[in-house]
Amino acid sequence: MWGKYNKFYRLKKSTFSIYISIFLIFVIILLIFSFIEHQIAPTIQTIAEARARIIATEAINNAIKEKIAKNIQYKDLITIHKDVNGQITLIQINTVEINRIETETSLEAVKRLKQISMEMIKIPLGLVTGSKILANLGPNINILLQPVGTVEVDTTEAFEEAGINQTRHKVILSISAKVKVVQPFFSTEVDIHTDVPIAETIIVGTVPQTILDFK
Repeated sequence: MWGKYNKFYRLKKSTFSIYISIFLIFVIILLIFSFIEHQIAPTIQTIAEARARIIATEAINNAIKEKIAKNIQYKDLITIHKDVNGQITLIQINTVEINRIETETSLEAVKRLKQISMEMIKIPLGLVTGSKILANLGPNINILLQPVGTVEVDTTEAFEEAGINQTRHKVILSISAKVKVVQPFFSTEVDIHTDVPIAETIIVGTVPQTILDFK
């Protein structure tokens, strides 16, 4: 009788120990996830957003330089009118050509963002420490990029002093987009903005205050 009771007691104690072990493991897992969420995740998010911004910006810049800008000449976008004395009276913009370039740029930027979204970005966990020595160590954290919405393209300009009575006139594409950063601990959207010069020239003489049809 006592042997049966002792055996039952040991079995009950063993079962209780298993439950305690499972409970402790569960608590430890919760503590680990809590630590990751409050200590590591914000750093990972910051690094991921910065890396996403760099990769997306480079992708857009390269796409514009390779597919758009190399086929554009300043004279195709700008017409400079002068009076009989050779003084510049008007700088006129080719609005039709500008609109065409903006449309092509938007399509090319979207295409390039979709291409990079097919690739996995890997961030070594050691990068979270901020140490240059440990930066490439540890398991990789996989990050996905997803384009969000459409790409907005606008044409702007810039005038820079280039010498005595000389002005450098630049035509610039301002491109804005959004990408979503998807990671096991979070997902967030990153705003991308980049300016890509597509044409420029040196203007000799006084630049007029009025530029016709420039948006």
